[in-house]
Amino acid sequence: MISPLAGELQALQGSVNRLFLQPGLTEENGDLGFCRDLVKEMGEAGLLRHVAPSPSVRNLCFLRYAIAQKTALGDLLFAMQGLGSYPISLAGSAEQKQEYLIRVAEGTLICGFAITEPEAGSDAGALRVRAERTAGGYLLHGTKTLISNAGLADFYTLFARTSEGSRGISAFIVEASNPGLHTKPQELLAVHPIGQLELENCFVPESHRLGSEGDGLKIAYGTLDVFRSSVGAAAIGMAERAFQEAVQYAKRRFQFGKSLAEFQGIQFKIAEMAQSLQAAKLLIWDAATKKDSGAARITLESALAKSFATEAAQQIIDQSLQIHGGIGLLKGSITERLYRDIRALRIYEGATEVLKSIIAAHYLKED
Repeated sequence: MISPLAGELQALQGSVNRLFLQPGLTEENGDLGFCRDLVKEMGEAGLLRHVAPSPSVRNLCFLRYAIAQKTALGDLLFAMQGLGSYPISLAGSAEQKQEYLIRVAEGTLICGFAITEPEAGSDAGALRVRAERTAGGYLLHGTKTLISNAGLADFYTLFARTSEGSRGISAFIVEASNPGLHTKPQELLAVHPIGQLELENCFVPESHRLGSEGDGLKIAYGTLDVFRSSVGAAAIGMAERAFQEAVQYAKRRFQFGKSLAEFQGIQFKIAEMAQSLQAAKLLIWDAATKKDSGAARITLESALAKSFATEAAQQIIDQSLQIHGGIGLLKGSITERLYRDIRALRIYEGATEVLKSIIAAHYLKED
């Protein structure tokens, strides 16, 4: 008998399969028009209702795992609809939720999450973009960098300093059409709509602040708490594809009179890849299940899941490429694409080293 949860996941897998069977949707295409159309397609397929409002973390993780096996760009666009809108689910007013979340789930409104700055990456408390009080709202000044969906998003959930100290950061909804906001594209190793935001006398009405002044870091960390485990799920989706490619190639590639699959060295690689995949899946599922079961925070669980899964995925994809040999390096091959796609996941939403510090701090804290 299939459990209700297993049946739901099968339905989600079917939705992903049907959508990405359409020609062209798995292409590496950073064109903003293509990206906008892909988000709209995901909305029409019903996938985006699982990111807004208030997603089931298990469904979110499973969908990222399934989509990332087919297209890293599609996974990114799917995830950003959740990451950019979750602060509104978490701290938005009824009016803000009504204005934004329905259209995010429909795929007709694209969002971004703007926290990183040139001098503030892992150290979110060091933000320098300022939000100065003025009549009816705030004037924002400064620079955000490495912002996914920059130039593509219709609005950004943006974090800025309203006073000094770690409690002096607030969150705002900033419309992309704001005349005080300018975007500059940046390029990454893999196809990824990303860029820099320049804010100069960028007026944001008080009605576009999320929560109270000083709630910014609480909102940001609450959002990352949920989405970090889903980054691990996306990484394992990419690794799963690399693993399957390696298994199939090892069976059909013959050297020295026998298939690669008959060599013990290759067998050991396959076994180790399978072990890492399964261990990562269990860590991700543990974090997601605890959150869906009502846990207020899953900081430790998401740090364990994200750091282990992304590092394991990098190793699995590297080993898959090694099994493929020179053919795996050919531009446009699946292994070559995955090798580029996986690298950023070990950095964004918590670099591995930062997450290890969080894990260690949990176990070394005073009783």
